[in-house]
Amino acid sequence: MDIKENNKRIRLNKVAESFVEFFNNREFNNSELVYQIFNNPESDQWWMSGDETLYPFSGWKTVQKRLKDMIPLIHGYDHFSFSETNKIIDNDKNLIIMEARTSAVGYGNHLYINEYAFFISVNSNGKICSIKEYFDPSEILRFSKNNNHLTEMYNKV
Repeated sequence: MDIKENNKRIRLNKVAESFVEFFNNREFNNSELVYQIFNNPESDQWWMSGDETLYPFSGWKTVQKRLKDMIPLIHGYDHFSFSETNKIIDNDKNLIIMEARTSAVGYGNHLYINEYAFFISVNSNGKICSIKEYFDPSEILRFSKNNNHLTEMYNKV
């Protein structure tokens, strides 16, 4: 690997580390921090797996919308951990493929655990410009039933 490719790999690793730290700090409404990590939150897209007719959070939405919707969910946890479990860096495509795990306790001491796979596209400026997120959406619905506000937000069925 030449110096240029190694520098690119280091840069993409730093983006991945920033993404994990961003989730653990739960500062989704900190616009300065959001713009340090994401290219253009108002227009860049974040896709989540699941049937959109059953799971209102599924499908393509702007990064800004995703972050706004996470605030009531994630801030209700007393304990929250988001950790990378595996990562592949594709220098040619400016792509980070990351497996992650969330473990949280909240909303009346209920446990939430989910596994994720993220495909994170990074632009030449080192900012996230697109995300595809795969996870088990039924876990969010199961957990949201412990809170009336979350039940209204996440349950169509």
